[in-house]
Amino acid sequence: MRSRTTTNQVDEYIESLAPEKQVLAKEVRRIVAASVAHLEETLRWNCACYFFYGPVCYFSSSRSGIHFGFFRGKELTDPKRRLVSRNGQYPHVKVRSLADIDEVYFGELIKEAVHLNQN
Repeated sequence: MRSRTTTNQVDEYIESLAPEKQVLAKEVRRIVAASVAHLEETLRWNCACYFFYGPVCYFSSSRSGIHFGFFRGKELTDPKRRLVSRNGQYPHVKVRSLADIDEVYFGELIKEAVHLNQN
């Protein structure tokens, strides 16, 4: 019987991105994992998605960086008013550089999104 090695599809997705987007995606991924340990990570709809009692958040490539979004983003409090949505997109934060990443704020949004799914 041959051993079967499995690869993480999200790893492959990140590796397919341009180098500057890889840096942003890896940092967002690290924050998601640090914020809520029990999220299921998978590749869906050509983006990295996180699930817990349903879809929670995602990140995907955009023209100028990545989008870090939330499936129930319209229900989040978003105290910094950084979530944007146009043309039917899920509300997301545009991440164009490491300076756009706010670990505390992102962590709060992730935890609130998970809490929405638990109720």
